[in-house]
Amino acid sequence: MINVYIVNLGKYNKGINQGKWLELPCENIEEELASIDVVNGTAFEEYAIHDFEVDIDVKIKKDMSLECLNDLASTLEGLDDCDKNQLNAFLEAYGTSNIDYAIESFETDTAIFYDDCTLEEVAEQIVDEDSTIPEWIKNYIDYSSFAKDLSIDGYFETAYGVIVLA
Repeated sequence: MINVYIVNLGKYNKGINQGKWLELPCENIEEELASIDVVNGTAFEEYAIHDFEVDIDVKIKKDMSLECLNDLASTLEGLDDCDKNQLNAFLEAYGTSNIDYAIESFETDTAIFYDDCTLEEVAEQIVDEDSTIPEWIKNYIDYSSFAKDLSIDGYFETAYGVIVLA
């Protein structure tokens, strides 16, 4: 769920607060913008986002594209908690400035995601799943150092888990 409060920037700069809450995804953004007199080719063709409500961990800036946010809202529909955690991990890893790339990476599933894990826990999982390592040697492995090496190799620890960026 993404809700944004959009204002007509030209009118706002003249001291007139003309805006509205917009629930995303939205079928016709141009029509919604026109309802607050934001129309391309006129003196008032710019908008700004002054407030927002989201159910994922993304920082929305006042100059973000409504089309980009609309795509994000469409992606959010129907996601379970694990998928939302994975999307949050992509957004944290790529940053808000690369939100389109984060969504594309999430949708094309180009990364491995370890839900609710630390890098050290992922290191332990990798070792546990490797049948070529004898059990008695596993007690001597420095998982903290192994985790640091993983971070160099594209493993990125987020607040939601570990994502392996390709």
